[in-house]
Amino acid sequence: MCGFIGIISQSPVAYDLFTGMLTLQHRGQSSSGMLTFDGDELILRKHTGLVSEGFNSKNLKELHGNIGIGHVRYPTIGSDPVRDAQPFVTYSPYGIGMAHNGNLVNYQEVKSLLFNKYQRRLRSNCDVEAIMKVFSVELFKQVHDEGFSPERLFNATKNTMNLLNGGYSCVTLIAGKGLVGFRDPYAIRPMIFGKRVKDGKTSYAFASESVVLDILGFEVIKDLEPGEVVFIDNDMNVHSKVVEKKQAKHCMFEWVYFARPDSVIEKRGVYEARVNLGKELAKLWKEKNRDKKIDVVIPVPDTSRIAALSFAKELGIPYSEALIKNRYSWRTFIMPTQEQRETAVRLKLNPVILEIKGKNVALIDDSIVRGTTSKRIVDMVRKAGAKEIHFLSTSPPIKFPCYYAIDFADKRELIASDKDIEEIRKTIGADSLIYQSVDGLKKAIGLDDSLCTACLTGNYPTKISDEQRARLAHERDSERKSWRKK
Repeated sequence: MCGFIGIISQSPVAYDLFTGMLTLQHRGQSSSGMLTFDGDELILRKHTGLVSEGFNSKNLKELHGNIGIGHVRYPTIGSDPVRDAQPFVTYSPYGIGMAHNGNLVNYQEVKSLLFNKYQRRLRSNCDVEAIMKVFSVELFKQVHDEGFSPERLFNATKNTMNLLNGGYSCVTLIAGKGLVGFRDPYAIRPMIFGKRVKDGKTSYAFASESVVLDILGFEVIKDLEPGEVVFIDNDMNVHSKVVEKKQAKHCMFEWVYFARPDSVIEKRGVYEARVNLGKELAKLWKEKNRDKKIDVVIPVPDTSRIAALSFAKELGIPYSEALIKNRYSWRTFIMPTQEQRETAVRLKLNPVILEIKGKNVALIDDSIVRGTTSKRIVDMVRKAGAKEIHFLSTSPPIKFPCYYAIDFADKRELIASDKDIEEIRKTIGADSLIYQSVDGLKKAIGLDDSLCTACLTGNYPTKISDEQRARLAHERDSERKSWRKK
């Protein structure tokens, strides 16, 4: 999972891109990068770590131009934080830069096609480079005889999509032509489009979340449709076309975990969805554990706070921020190795003993993926003196791998893949365990059949062969081993 922003404007864009990248920092902390075009030169800067660590007033002044893209990354495909940092650039045709949020299921097949048919090598293991190279090939085919036009751009993007299998939203800078945004035919990954008129000057932007546009003063125009391409030319004319549309399958994990609560995705507020998730959990508690007493409701910060507060309010039970988060810690889910996640739990959270000791505690978390973090949190609360610990997850059991950019491509690492709820309860050490239902999740978000719930049900939007599944699991395992050596 990553975050991107792309802006074309009648004013310099570097500082707006920087602000947007800071706003999206929660979506990736491994590396970040920015690309601008000043009318003559493509200017690229990438680095590892946080946005604030790699960009400052001096190097932002060097990123000239009224068009650019920015990116924050956490790795799913590609384990080298320097080599695989985005955006990527290719210089034919015109000069193209691209950043994205997503994953290709058929990355290896695309990589082989590029080399065997077009003699193009990749310099990284990051799948957006493969998407960019395919796009550049298809665009060259369209424009080399008759020149550039929006319709030829749409044809090139459609042909690109036909070669890709996965979930992706891409923002693309074409030097001297304009800015492009396109979204996979199932619209699995989010992509928002907006406009700003400030001091008589017009700007357009693409971003992973609406909160970026809010902070920068853009008005949200729309979420891109499945398979839609939007092109803004240098004269600020907007051209759009849906080139390859399927049934929308938006990733449910955006509302459960990844997106900021002040974002709105597909016209569904993330904050509202998390309030509803808490209400749905309260219904399940009443059905299953009515006879059990809760003295205090405690969220596992930060993502589950809203749902926990809603759960407590529905049941009329006191709510307490009794797990204090170190605000300078990383999000544990997006760390690449289990060892790093386990260390981070100790650094990330510390209990308020007076709020816990001698009480029956309801712990609310957004999800249980591998189970190790949940076990450590239960142990921590138990050692703080909790009498009973009832664990509730706002997400249903995650039983199947995600191949579309959420970091669990190997079924073996999912605790719910081979354990029932009682076995999971014993493993994490809770006195009771309640998961959100799939129906409750859909009701809370409000999108029903337009949600991708493949990690819960095993019903994937795209076709994935057994060979591809095995290879993706092996690649991710190899990348974790590589991270351990760093």
